[in-house]
Parts: sequence; C-alpha cells; structure tokens
Amino acid sequence: MTDYIIKMDLDKINLNPLNEQLYGYNEKEHKELVKSIELNGLLEPLTITKDNLLVSGHRRYNAVREIGWEDVDCRLREFDNVSVALVELNKTRIKTKTELLNEAEILKTEYSKMIKKGRPKNGEKREGKNWSILNVSEKLNIGATNLKKLMSVKKYDESLLEKIDLGLLSIGKAYSIVREKYILNEKGAGRKPNDFRTEYRVLLDKWKPTIDDVVSVMNLNTDIWSQRVNGFDTNTNVREEEDYYPTHPKLTQLLLERENFIGRIWEPACGGGHMSEELIRCGYDVLSTEKYDRGYGIRGVDFLDDTQLKKYGKIDNIITNPPFKSFTEFVLQSKKYATKKVCVLGKTIALEGINRYNKIWTDKDFPLKTYYQFNGRVSFSKNEIKTIVSGTLMGFGWYVFEKGY
Repeated sequence: MTDYIIKMDLDKINLNPLNEQLYGYNEKEHKELVKSIELNGLLEPLTITKDNLLVSGHRRYNAVREIGWEDVDCRLREFDNVSVALVELNKTRIKTKTELLNEAEILKTEYSKMIKKGRPKNGEKREGKNWSILNVSEKLNIGATNLKKLMSVKKYDESLLEKIDLGLLSIGKAYSIVREKYILNEKGAGRKPNDFRTEYRVLLDKWKPTIDDVVSVMNLNTDIWSQRVNGFDTNTNVREEEDYYPTHPKLTQLLLERENFIGRIWEPACGGGHMSEELIRCGYDVLSTEKYDRGYGIRGVDFLDDTQLKKYGKIDNIITNPPFKSFTEFVLQSKKYATKKVCVLGKTIALEGINRYNKIWTDKDFPLKTYYQFNGRVSFSKNEIKTIVSGTLMGFGWYVFEKGY
C-alpha cells in the first residue's frame, strides 16, 4: 500500500518489544535527541503499521514524549515481516557490534521462517529466502567474513566486542585472540600462530630474494600503491577528472546525527546532488551550486572565484565534499561566506602540514570545533554512488568549524 502521513496520539502507539531487545537504551543519545528535536523539530515521522505498532522511531517516540508532545506525525506502512522491517529501517543507525549481532540473529530466525525446507511439492510455489551468512551480511551491510568473525568473538569472549566498538581492537585482531585461545584448542590441532611468519623467514633466509622479487610474487607494484594512497579511484586505479567522487548518503547522515544546523545551507560542490538531496530530505533549505555540469543545482559557479559569489552573499552554513586537491582553498573560502558553521568532508591527512596549520588550524575566529573520524575506511567511486566498503588506504572524516567557538 502507498505510504502516507497521519497524526497519531502517542498513547495509541504500541511499542515493539523487539526494539528494546535489539538496541536497548542509551541515555546520552536520548538527551542529545531531545535537544535536537526541541531545536529543530521532528525531521522524520515515526513509522507504524495499521495496528499502530511502532516499527521505526522508538528513540524519537521516547524523546517527544519526554518533551511533552501529545501526538506525532507517523508514516503508515504495511510490511510482510515486521521484524525484518525493523532491522531494515534502522540500517543507517550507528550500532555497536553487539547490536549488529542481535540484528543478525533476528534475520537468521525470520529468514528461516520464510520458506519451508526440503523439495517443493508439485505445483507448490515458495517465496522468501533461506538463512545464510551471505543474505544476512548483505542486509546488514557488512562483509560475510567479518560477520562470521564477530559471531565467533561473541560466542567465545563477548567482552571483546566492546573493545572493538571503542577502537581498541580490530575485528581481525579480536578474532585472532579467540581463535588462538579457544578455537584451535577445541579442534585439538592447527598451526601455531606464528607458523607463517616463521616459515616465511626461513624462505627469505634460504633464497634471499630482492624486494622486486617479493613484490612481483605478490602481484603488486609500487605504482598501484601510490595511486591508491594519492586518491585514485579504488576500483579502477584511474583518477577521476576534477576529483569528482559522489558522497554516499550515509556519510551525510552520520554528520546530521551529530551536528545541528540553524538556517540555510550551501553545498558549493554539489556534483550530482547526493549530499544536497540528503540535506533536503532532512528538512533543510539548501543552496546547491557546482562548477561543472553534473546535472544538478546551479551550474557554472566556481566557488573559489569571489566575483561569481557576490550575488549569493553570506549564508548560515556550508556543508561540502570538495575536490581532494582543493581542501584548503574550500575551507578558507567557506569561512569567508558562512556565518555559523562550515563542515567539510576530507582526508585525515589534511590535519598534517605546516601550510594548513598556519592557514586553518590556528584560526581563532572560525576554529575547528570537532573532527569526526570514520572508524572504518570509505571507498569513493568515480561518477557513481556505491555501498560504503573497506577498500582504500585513506582515512576520511568530517571537519566541523564553528564561528566564535
């Protein structure tokens, strides 16, 4: 059925107990959300079924109830499977590894219910899919290998999951710990942890290969490494003209979950509108300009040319993902035209360098307020949006500058 928005009394909405089981309650996040809604209003309606069962928006429900609202906007929808829908509608939520594994268990259970096992009878039609690590990992936007490792970590030493969330351990390192301590012992055999390194050293001592020999065997050359480090497309190893790499909506969502914006927003390198559309979807008034013709916004506007910007004047906020090579210039130019906040998506290594230090980081009038480092690597693909995956050697994050901070 077609979605539509209705006004619903809070007392008539039925909470889904599965939400508490999956995600629990975080007091800090709750207080931040209350503050955000008081400041900006409710940017996204709750999602309920025709039976008034709340499927998405439990945190928003608790926040508006605390504020004192009596009713709230709700999107009415029907789902084939409410439990699966709950997971799907929370796909952009920042989750702990425990919450991610809780979702995996729910999907595993629900997928197993969707289709009978065994060979279909004559004329019998079956819909749905059987549980598998692949279809669950795809739904959760995590690699099947990493999901398997997380499941093993939870099985043998759940305390390591918190260390992964805190950035103290990688998934691979945590898995290595449980593998060496538990899994190999269970099997009663297996190679010792350092066997590979030991044997590799023996081979090096025996053959004494040159570095070129080793690199050749690995089928990897220094040119490819250089390309990956210096911003070439990670899928083709070819740099896109003018550094046009669209911004995945998730990256914009991560910023909006942490920062509030008052007033109008300017996206001066809007490209195909991927960031602008996400901002508009969240209720913001957005000015979108672009130097090149990417099929979106006001085209032919060079943000680094002051003569072209006179007619736009000052604006409240600027949020952008500029060409990698023009990071410094875009930050400085944005500070000239924004009156409140400037948020720039950029490489982690932009924190380095004496030139940027003197021009950007020592600025006391419009200083860096926060730097949000992505805890995983982000892959940018030229001319298209692709799922965020590990696959680049570069780290990225959001640089947030605030006037008078």
